[in-house]
Amino acid sequence: MVYQRTHTWLYSLKDSLQPIKPHLTALVCPEAIEQLDSVSSYFPDAIASTYGFEYRLQPSASVVDFAFQVTETGREILAGLNPHTRLSEDFGKHPVWQQIQKFCTEWADPSSLLHYFIGDLWLEFDSKPDGDTNTNNIPIPGLFFGVTSPPDNSGISFNYSWIWEQAMPLLLGTPLPPALEKKFIDCIKRLPPQTSIFQVGLMFSRTVQAIRLCLVGSPSELLPYLKEIGWTGQLAEVEKLVNSLSGCVDGIILDLDIGEQIYPRIGIEGIFLTRYQACVNGQWESLLDYLTSQGLCAKETRDALLKYSGYSLVKRLGDRIYIRGLNHIKLIYQSGQPLASKIYFGAMHQPLSKIPGRSAETINAKSTEDATKQERGDADAIESAVTFLLTARNSEGWWIDFQLAAGLSDEWVTGYVGAMLANIPDNRIPEAVSTAWNLLNSRRHRANGKWGYNRLPPGDADSTGWVLQLACAIGESNSERARQAMQSLAAHQRPDGGICTYESEESIRAFIHASPEIGFAGWCGSHTCVSAAIAALPEYRFQLQDYLRSTQQNDGSWLAYWWQDPEYVTALAAEAIAACYPNSDCITNAVAWGMNRLNSQGFVATSDRPSGSPFATAWCLRLLILRRQDTAVQAAIAKATDWLLAQQQPNGSWVSSARLQVPLTDDLNPNQFNQWIYHGTIQGSLVFDKHCVFTTATVLQALHRSL
Repeated sequence: MVYQRTHTWLYSLKDSLQPIKPHLTALVCPEAIEQLDSVSSYFPDAIASTYGFEYRLQPSASVVDFAFQVTETGREILAGLNPHTRLSEDFGKHPVWQQIQKFCTEWADPSSLLHYFIGDLWLEFDSKPDGDTNTNNIPIPGLFFGVTSPPDNSGISFNYSWIWEQAMPLLLGTPLPPALEKKFIDCIKRLPPQTSIFQVGLMFSRTVQAIRLCLVGSPSELLPYLKEIGWTGQLAEVEKLVNSLSGCVDGIILDLDIGEQIYPRIGIEGIFLTRYQACVNGQWESLLDYLTSQGLCAKETRDALLKYSGYSLVKRLGDRIYIRGLNHIKLIYQSGQPLASKIYFGAMHQPLSKIPGRSAETINAKSTEDATKQERGDADAIESAVTFLLTARNSEGWWIDFQLAAGLSDEWVTGYVGAMLANIPDNRIPEAVSTAWNLLNSRRHRANGKWGYNRLPPGDADSTGWVLQLACAIGESNSERARQAMQSLAAHQRPDGGICTYESEESIRAFIHASPEIGFAGWCGSHTCVSAAIAALPEYRFQLQDYLRSTQQNDGSWLAYWWQDPEYVTALAAEAIAACYPNSDCITNAVAWGMNRLNSQGFVATSDRPSGSPFATAWCLRLLILRRQDTAVQAAIAKATDWLLAQQQPNGSWVSSARLQVPLTDDLNPNQFNQWIYHGTIQGSLVFDKHCVFTTATVLQALHRSL
C-alpha cells in the first residue's frame, strides 16, 4: 500500500533535525541522511525533543538507525489525544501503528498500571538496506519502554507482571505465545535482588519473534544470571569483556533476546550516568581509545565522534538550544562470531526560555554580544576557581585542608578535590588529577589498601570512597590498587545495610589512645553521609538503595554524621537514588526540602554563615538540579547559581564554609549535641576548611553542573 503524508503541523522532525545534520556528515553517507530525512518527515516536531542515533563501529557502516524519545506530549500525539497535533490518518490504517496507538492510550490513562510503571518509550527506526530511500512506506519502528517505580503515595506495589499481562498483549494485539511467555516469566522470577529492568523492547521491523530485555545491575549478579536462565554461550568470554569494559564506564546494562529460548547473541552496554557530561571530562576519549586498541573502532571514526559533541543556537525554530553528545556503547557478543560494536549518540533541544537565568524576555532584551559576555564571565569564574585549586597544592602535589589532632588532611582531601575536579573541561586538570592519583596510589602502608584522613590514622570508608570516585573518573577503577580498596569496603557494611567509617574499634581506639571504658558505637556504626558518598560508586549503588531510602527524614532530607550541613548528605543520597530510580518520590521530597532551604536571594543561611554558606548552597544547588525540568526549580537554580558566582573571591576561591564535625566516639546522634568546640582538634570539635580548598572544589563542581 502507498501512504500519503498528510498532516496539518507546521514543522516536522525533519525540520527539527536540520541543525544536527551538519555534525553527522563526517560519520554517515549521503544516502543515510536521505533515509533520515524520509523517516523524520512522517512525524511532527512536537512529538519529541530528544533524538538518538545508532552507529555501527565494527563491522563499520556509514549509516545510522534513528530513534526518538516519547514522553508525555509525544504520548498524547501517538494516542491521538492531542487536539492540535495528530499523525497522518494513514498511520491508523497500519496494524503496527494501530497497536502503538492503543498502547499509548492505555499508558496515558491514570487508571491503568502502565501509567505508573512506564516512564518513557523510544521508537527506533532501522536504516534500510542498500540505501533504499523509498518514501512511500510508513516506517515501522522497534519500541522500547522504560520501566519505572510507581510513586510512593500511589498505593501500587511494585511488580513486573503487568509486562506480560498487559503491555505485551497491547503491543502485539494478541497474548504472548505460551512458550515465550513461560520463558519470559522464568527470566523475571530469576532476577537477582539488586538487578532491575531498565527497558523492554519489541522489534516490529524484524522477523525474529523475541522480547528484548535490558537489565541494569552489578556484573557480579548479571553474569551468573545468564547461566541460571539457560544462556548457552561462553560465560568466561563475557566476563572478560565486562571486566575490561567496566574500567572505562560507570555501569553495565545487559541486553537479552528472549523467545522460547534465550537467543545466543547478547548486548553488553557501557553507560555513563550523567547524560553528555562525560563528553567534556575525558571519559569518552578514554573509552574510544580502548575500543580503538581492541580493533572495535577505527581511529578516524574515533576522531570524528569526539568532534560531534557541542551545542547550537537555532532561531528559526523558535529560539532553541541544541545539545549534542555521545551516550553509550554496546558490544554484541555471540560465541564463535566476531565481536561487534556500536555507539549511540544523540541530541536534545529545549527553548532558551526554559534555561535557568535565560528567560525569553532576557533573551530578547540582550544582544548577542551581551550573551557572549555572560558566557565568557561564567567560563572565567570556572577557570579562576581551577587556577586557585591548582596553585593551592603543596610542593608534592597534595591538596590539604582541615586541622585535627592528627594534623592536616591530605589523602581524604586530595581524593575529594580530585573527584570534584576530574570532569571539569580544563586542559590543566588531567595532569593534576593524574598526579593526585599517583600520590594516593603511592601510599601503600595499609595492608588493606584503604586510604584515610592522612597517612597516620587507620584507613576509613569515607576517605577510601572519595579516592575511588577519583579513580573511577580517570579510568583507574580496574587498577590493582583500586580493586583492592573496593574489596576492603565490604567489611564496612553493617547489618542495617549502611556503611560505617571505621571497620572496627580496635585500630582507631589505639590511634587516639582512648581508654577501655569509652565506647565506639558512634564511629563504627552506619553513617548516612559515608553511605551516600560510597553509593556514587557503581559497585555499591544498588546495594545501598534500601538503606538510603530508609534513612530519609520526614521532611525529605538526610542527616549527616560528620557534617553540620545536611545539604551535603541530602544531595549525595538523592543523586545515588536518582542514578537507579530517577522518578522516585525520595528525590521529589528531597528537592522540595532543598527549595525550602534556599532563601529569596538564592543562598542557604547557616548559624555560622547567616549571610550565606557557599558550601551548603553549592550542595543544595546540586540537589535541585535533579529536578531542573520543573519551572519553579529552574528559577531557584538560576538564583543559587548567580549568588555563588557573585560570592567568588578575587583569588578564585570561595570563603571557607565546609563545617566538619567530629562527634564523641560513642555518639549515635551528633545532631542532638550542642556543645561543639569551635576550631578544636579532638572529639566534640567543629572544624572549617581553613584553606578554602574543600569549599571551592564543592562550589566549582556545582557550578559546572549548573551552567
